[in-house]
Amino acid sequence: MQGLIKEMEHYAQENNVPIIQKESIVYIMKYIKEHNIKSILEIGSAIGYSAILMASVSDDIKLTTIERDQTRYMECLKNIKKSEMEKKITVLYQDALEVNLTGVSYDLIFIDAAKGQNINFFEKYKNFLNEGGTIITDNMDFHGMVGKSSEIESKNLRELVQKIENYIEYLKNNDEFNTEFLSIGDGLSVSTRKED
Repeated sequence: MQGLIKEMEHYAQENNVPIIQKESIVYIMKYIKEHNIKSILEIGSAIGYSAILMASVSDDIKLTTIERDQTRYMECLKNIKKSEMEKKITVLYQDALEVNLTGVSYDLIFIDAAKGQNINFFEKYKNFLNEGGTIITDNMDFHGMVGKSSEIESKNLRELVQKIENYIEYLKNNDEFNTEFLSIGDGLSVSTRKED
């Protein structure tokens, strides 16, 4: 398994594929263990790096991950096969905003896809969260740019960072969820539904 993880890290670096930072995935794996999480939905598989690590926490975890980029989807399938976790991990090749899920719910939803769509992902998938479930979002600091969008010269990048800033405001003002913002890796938000 370690060999595969190293191989994936190398592939990600060589091919410029963004994968979760080490300390972030370590935190999430610990969270999964401590909260006895059994079902996970990941939005944004990339090459399957975080999916494989999350699913490896315990034997009875079932994970579904969604990826819309064909090259990454194929790479993800290949890596899951190598990890021998095909029975635990389901990969959907689709845009996460177009996926129709029925009759499923999850203990943990992990959002790590198109940053500009975070609010839409959150709004859509919060309905598939089990009671006491959690939504974790990665890249909340976005390489230290969040909070400094006015200083960014590139229009596209500035708009993207502004969308992350809007998402942070959305979470802070969300009546349904309590959100904790953590300075781990590239920044994580951990949102849990408020008790009635």
